[in-house]
Amino acid sequence: MKGVIVGIVVLLIVVGALYYLYTNGYFYTVNINGVYITYQNNFLIESIQTSYTNTSLSLHGGETFVITLTTKDNGLLPVKITGINVSKPFSIVNTAPSLPVTISHGQNMTFTITVKAPMESYTGSLQIYINGTKVL
Repeated sequence: MKGVIVGIVVLLIVVGALYYLYTNGYFYTVNINGVYITYQNNFLIESIQTSYTNTSLSLHGGETFVITLTTKDNGLLPVKITGINVSKPFSIVNTAPSLPVTISHGQNMTFTITVKAPMESYTGSLQIYINGTKVL
């Protein structure tokens, strides 16, 4: 009888450990083969410069990671950044500074973007979309 109880306890511990690993994404592998920036407003292409090194990341499903983007307004007018999005199946957890934010002519702005990896296996690139308009 004592052996049966010990066996049940061991089985519960193993099932609990597997459940924890599964719900925290450890059975999924996310491989990012480059991070690319796209501007959603054609007017921004002429005036915003972004510095970011394309990189490769290896994560487990559901893990969060931080991307830091530095942008510079090279145009004659200020630019109002109204949104930053990422390609599916990724999602944004947080963007700092909070949006919308205006970048003045000749000024730099650094954005810290916290991204959550999907709860599935994924291999491919991550696309970041920056939305904004020129301010008159």
